This record gives sequence, C-alpha cells and structure tokens, in this order.
Amino acid sequence: MTPFQLAAPGFLFLLALIPALLAWRRWRGRAPVWLTPYAAAWTPRSQIPTAPWRMVAVCLAIALLALALARPQRTDQRQEVVSRGYDLMLAIDLSTSMLAEDYVGPEGPINRLEAIRPVLQTFVTERPNDRIGVVVFAARAYTLAPLTTDHAWLEDQLAAIQIGLLDDGTAIGDGLAIALAGLENARDADDEAVGKFIILLTDGANTSGSLTPPQATAIARHRGTPVYAIGAGRNGMVPFPIFDNQGRRVGTRQFPSALDIEALQQMAQETGGRFVQAGDVQALNEAFAAIDAAQKTAFSTRTRVVTTELFPWPLAAGLASLLVAAPVWGGLSGGLRRRRLA
Repeated sequence: MTPFQLAAPGFLFLLALIPALLAWRRWRGRAPVWLTPYAAAWTPRSQIPTAPWRMVAVCLAIALLALALARPQRTDQRQEVVSRGYDLMLAIDLSTSMLAEDYVGPEGPINRLEAIRPVLQTFVTERPNDRIGVVVFAARAYTLAPLTTDHAWLEDQLAAIQIGLLDDGTAIGDGLAIALAGLENARDADDEAVGKFIILLTDGANTSGSLTPPQATAIARHRGTPVYAIGAGRNGMVPFPIFDNQGRRVGTRQFPSALDIEALQQMAQETGGRFVQAGDVQALNEAFAAIDAAQKTAFSTRTRVVTTELFPWPLAAGLASLLVAAPVWGGLSGGLRRRRLA
C-alpha cells in the first residue's frame, strides 16, 4: 500500500482548464483592434488589465482546487501486537527455616531466600506481558503486591523482603488461599489473560494457619488454577546460622530440614501443575525455566490502516490564490462583456 493516494482522482481532469485558459488569453491578446482617432475620449479601453503573476495565480488556484477535490490522503498501515498474558501469583515462604544455608553462591554459602530472590527477579523480568503479584507467608499470609504489570516496582518489592518480618511458622495452606484470592479479586470481564497460575515456594511442612494444604488445594482445583510447587533446599541436616540477642551472627550449627514432598506433589498433581525440588541453584533455575515453558504468553497481531485527509491544505492554498487572482477574473469578465457589446 502506497503512503499517499487520491480518493477521487477524477477531479484531476479539471487541470485541463489551465491550458484552455492560457489558450483563451493568448487568443484575446491577438484580437484585431480598430484604430479610431480620439476614440479614447468616448469609449473605455478594451484591454484586459492583467499582470502575468495574476494569471499564474489563477492557474495555481485551479490546480490546487482540483487537487483538493481529488481528496489526497495519507495512509499508514500499522501492525499492532496484541499480547495476552497470564495472571500469576508468587507465594513465598519467609519462615525462619529459609535461613538455612544449603545453597552455594558465587561467594560461598547463601540462604534459601537469597538463592531464590535473583531467580524470581529474572523470572519476572522475562515475562513482561504478565500480571504478577506476590504473597508472603510464615505463621500468617499477607499480600505483598497485588497483580501488576509494573515489574520494576515489583522487583523492588522482591528485593526488600526479609526473613523475620513475620511471626515464625509455615502457613502453606493460608499462603495458597491468599494467592487464590488475589487472582480472583483482580479478574474482570475485560481481562485479556489466557490463564492464571500460582508458584508456591516453601522449604517446610505446614505448621500453622487456618487452612490446611489439602483444603487450599481443593479450592485451587475447583477454580482451575494450576499450582507449581517448588521445594527449596534439601532434607536432612543443613547448616543454619546462629544469632545473639542483638541479631549479630555468632556461628553456624547443623539443624534438621523437613520438606513435606508428598503434600506438595499432591497439590501440584491435583491442580494440573508440577512439583520440583530445587536442591541447588542450577536446579532452581531449571524449575523456573520449566514453568516458563509450560505457561508461556500467547501473542496475536492485527493490522490497522489509518487514513489522514490532506485536502484542507490544497483547499486553503487554492482559495488564497483565488483571492490574489480576483482582479484577473474581474478583467476577464469585463473583457467578455465589452466584446458582447461590440
């Protein structure tokens, strides 16, 4: 499609008036003249007082008005990418057991939250068309961030979470229920999301809260919301930091780690999700890569043609040229009238 077009090109035939007018003016200039002594005293001059630039203005006015009647248009073909993202909630365990240092980072051992945090932030960054929210839980569950597409703000919230902000405990059922509520409350008829799901990150068994994991799982299954459960850390004896009363680290001890793998597997299986136990950073990254592959954003495109009318510009210029050429039209009409009288 060309960027410019004429909606009514037939009006360009009016341009034929320009050579016709020039031919008529040339014929008028060669008309025979009768010389009569002292005739100027009793008859007006029959010459048409036209200057060359005024005739140019007449021709320009005809050309511009013909172009305006032809309706020039500019057409822009715009291809719009219509993204249809997911709604997903991250339910993150902030219980004290997340301090266990059974992950290894570039500079040595790191706790489970520090291992999970950059993976979460990368996951959020790589899903720009999804609405993402965050629920944190320990003894109780709270909404840290509702569903949002402001991922820069969301990454700031993820960077700020710390273990110890909540009373100690592991309310997995409540965390899942709050995440489900966040998905349901944000849903409306105009949403373009193709689906919704929850990512649950925990390192222990349910020890507190109002709902048990099976009860929360039943709600998720009824609402058709897949739950991807990620078990952080490993079972058995794990290194755990020791702090004094002022919060200063004074050493490391070995503590038992108990992850209820069976409950998380059942939760994922019944809701159509997946369970992954991430014992190291590499396994954690692979778990999120698997979720990203399973719940990928869908795209569609549509083409829209925008037409802009350009005729006001030649119309305004043509009318201005007519005003300039007004003496010419007066001279032409006067000449024709005098010729008829003769």
